[in-house]
Amino acid sequence: MRKIIFVGLLLLVLAWVLAGCSSTLKMAVQNIPVGNYIMQEAEEPAKPIVLLKDGYRFTFNYSMLSSYYAIGSYEIDDGSLILKTDDGEYKYVFKIKDNTLIFNEKESSEIPSYANVPDGAVFEETHE
Repeated sequence: MRKIIFVGLLLLVLAWVLAGCSSTLKMAVQNIPVGNYIMQEAEEPAKPIVLLKDGYRFTFNYSMLSSYYAIGSYEIDDGSLILKTDDGEYKYVFKIKDNTLIFNEKESSEIPSYANVPDGAVFEETHE
């Protein structure tokens, strides 16, 4: 009888721990709000913008001169926002810091030279 109670308690604790882990993962995934993130320091009239949408979808427009419009899905891993295009060609990585995105050039696919998005460029959430 003691063995059954012990196993039952062990299963209860295990379920409690796993439930706690899953809510922690949810919080980590939701630590950047869906919305528009604009590179305010850009000098171009149409500033580079990252749009995070429901369903873990994004669009990233880094230059009006580009005919390529980056669209795809995103994930959050260890404090970084990772944008992956649907065509599998490009990946863009941003560090998340207080509802801002900081571009990580080293871990990202190359952005064309005519697009002025330097390493460390800050994209701030906007409510437009």
